[in-house]
Amino acid sequence: MGEMRVANGLLGDRVRLRALFADEGYLFFRGVLDAAAVRATAEQVVRTLVEQRFLDASSAWTGRALTASVDSEFQDVLNSQQLWERLVGVPAVAAFFAAIAGAPVGFIPLARYRIMPPGGVTQVHQDALLNPGFAMTTAWIPLVAIGPELGGLAVARGSHRGGCLPADSLPTPDDSWLRADYQPGDVVLMHEALAHIGLPNRSPDGVRVSIDVRFQDPAAPAAVVGRITAVDAGLVHIASEDGGIVTLGVDASTLLRSSTGARIPLDDLLTSDLAPGRRIIASRRDGHAIMIKPL
Repeated sequence: MGEMRVANGLLGDRVRLRALFADEGYLFFRGVLDAAAVRATAEQVVRTLVEQRFLDASSAWTGRALTASVDSEFQDVLNSQQLWERLVGVPAVAAFFAAIAGAPVGFIPLARYRIMPPGGVTQVHQDALLNPGFAMTTAWIPLVAIGPELGGLAVARGSHRGGCLPADSLPTPDDSWLRADYQPGDVVLMHEALAHIGLPNRSPDGVRVSIDVRFQDPAAPAAVVGRITAVDAGLVHIASEDGGIVTLGVDASTLLRSSTGARIPLDDLLTSDLAPGRRIIASRRDGHAIMIKPL
């Protein structure tokens, strides 16, 4: 694989940064995030991994299976600590993202802590396929040093220009893909339709740890985050955390997701876990829900 282009030389030139992002679908920056804040986040994640018996006292993987259900529970434990929220709230970190976007950005609660044990790999995917309608950018933040053995992020440069594709039509990693060796403080920004992969962790006992955080284009319709108050024929009513009730229309085109990530048929909405009291996030356009998923 080739090496990612480092975009630090374009900092302060938003016109050229936007042009590069539009062309290649990613921006890679070295050492731009507050290193102390990133280290503090990493230390808490590692501490929690030890407490949950994924790592031993030497930070080596214990062999505990990280199944989908176990990972979901672990995500809940980390989310309860509000680690990513504190990280992006650090003034220097927030200022970096605002400088890139041209305005303070709104991070949405679609963050994910990526814990990759030995032998682990993620499949080629596009973030917008399962989370459509947000006009979002993903920021992939390594929390530990990641070299070839631990794998790390690789991207298919320019693949976003084709939009979202069926899973069996996504590009296959080859020598044209790009990767890098990463250090805490680095960040990769990705277009929501960029095809990317988490490369295999080939370490015998090391674990790869990173965070995905996502922010919206300041010009896009803001995501709705809140609790469902009522569901009736073709409408979902949400008490927004920003205040007030938001009512969104739903139809067969709306992606309704369950807590497991599975699609909920529209006919099953009234009996699904998208029920009153459930905290959700929704993308929208002109009063219509593009996607609704539980948080």
